Amino acid sequence: MALSSSRPRHHLLLRPLLRGLHSTTSAMARLEQHEFSKMSNYGEPGDSREVWARLERLRKGYTRDAFEQDFRQALMKERAEKLESWWEKEKLRAQKKADGRELLRKKSSMRVAESKRESTIMEAIRNTTAL
Repeated sequence: MALSSSRPRHHLLLRPLLRGLHSTTSAMARLEQHEFSKMSNYGEPGDSREVWARLERLRKGYTRDAFEQDFRQALMKERAEKLESWWEKEKLRAQKKADGRELLRKKSSMRVAESKRESTIMEAIRNTTAL
């Protein structure tokens, strides 16, 4: 412990400053302009008809892209509505099936009075259809 306390501590304070200065200098040394930021990359404006034609192509491209995006959104909305409709129909079918099963269960568990039993059996025999 005596050795560590006798050592000067100023190097601990300067280390982060020196590290930051070193990285900043190397980062600044590598700093170069991007290719697109140089004026020579844009070229000469050329003929005004060519410029207007290029601008018109850009406008048509943007219009086409906007139309396609709107069309895709409309398709997605329509598909979502169809899916929702299909789910509702499926739920309705399942509910009808469950109601039919419940009604069948109630009818099958219904007690028939002794006096009506024979007539109910005869009626059931008459109402059956041959396969």
